[in-house]
Amino acid sequence: MLSQITKSTASHNSRSLSRLFTDTDELTDDELIKQVNELKKQIKILTLENEIIERTIMRVEPSLMHGVQQALEYALKLQSNSSLNVGSFVRSQASRVGGLDSFNSPSRTLAFSSPSRISTRKFDTSSAKLGGTIIFGSGPRVNVIERSELVTVEMEILINNLENARMKAARKHALLKAEIEEIKLREADIDKASVMFNQEVIVGGWDKIAQRIPAEIWIRFMTEWVKICDSKIGKLRLRTSTLNTQYSKLNGQIRVKTELSESLRAVDFEKLKIENGESEKLIDYKMQQLIELKKMTGDANLTLTIHKKAMMDQNNYLSNIIKSIKTREKLIVELDKERDKIQVQADSLDLKLSEVKKVRLAYEVPDVMDYVKVKAEVADLKHSVKVLENRVHIYQIALASLNKQLMSLSSRANNG
Repeated sequence: MLSQITKSTASHNSRSLSRLFTDTDELTDDELIKQVNELKKQIKILTLENEIIERTIMRVEPSLMHGVQQALEYALKLQSNSSLNVGSFVRSQASRVGGLDSFNSPSRTLAFSSPSRISTRKFDTSSAKLGGTIIFGSGPRVNVIERSELVTVEMEILINNLENARMKAARKHALLKAEIEEIKLREADIDKASVMFNQEVIVGGWDKIAQRIPAEIWIRFMTEWVKICDSKIGKLRLRTSTLNTQYSKLNGQIRVKTELSESLRAVDFEKLKIENGESEKLIDYKMQQLIELKKMTGDANLTLTIHKKAMMDQNNYLSNIIKSIKTREKLIVELDKERDKIQVQADSLDLKLSEVKKVRLAYEVPDVMDYVKVKAEVADLKHSVKVLENRVHIYQIALASLNKQLMSLSSRANNG
């Protein structure tokens, strides 16, 4: 197939290009420019076709490419004599129109050779063979379906390569992003540590009297910093172990899925499709049951709400009754205490009443003259008490004056 493609492509290209140079003397300048533009387009198409065929050959059977370069060089040597007229005409037309420098290159001169000339050439099998097949000559042409298949295969391969490159670039980008984040975190930790060191050791630990930083402050800062680092390391180790566990778990899941994907067949998908259909039917049935259960649950919730409301009313009434019972029990206790107090007071009043009765029975009303004599004596005694109080006051005043005189005399005696 590849040999047929190679032969047909070369012969078809040479025949199509040779037709363009027939009757060139009868063409005008515009038609010649148009023909040159068509040649450029066709050369681009042929270049793409050649690249696709070369890639296909190198991918499917690279041994067919052995000797191709030597065959091309040999064909160029054979063509150099037969294409002098065509080359001179092309150079003359290129000088008139311009833009045909690409046709003068030795890699493109092969395309302008006549198929009859190429097919009539006889050359050795060692230089004109491509893996046992003749390169130049007539053969079956590559139809549109075969070209589309080749292009489709190459496009799929390019798309896969691009996807792989994109995945690699994404992984590398994620790795670089993670490294940048790690560098930022390290930079932030370093800045934080430097600020803390400046505040606690250089600024706060400076001894103005000794004009130095004591070693104790430096050691204390380092021990605290080591403790902080140990705690952070422990947290990072725990996080790393968690991530490693998750990574191993995900790797196991990917490996299981890969093994399952390798062992799956079309029958398994059909079986899975049937099981999914049965599961969907079961899910629909369960959903209908769930809807019915939701309806029953709604009715039960409504009934429960009604009974709950009635129960709450009963509970409120019961709580009010219990509160009233408790308040009445408290009132009963207080009334019992008041009753005991009143009973005690009543007993004491009964005793007083009995004593009063006794006193009243034994009491005799005195004579009025005796009462008058007693009042007169009391009045005399009060008068005598007032007189005595006045005398005591006078004596106190006299005593105070005598004390003052005595103190003045004693002070004079001391001075004298």
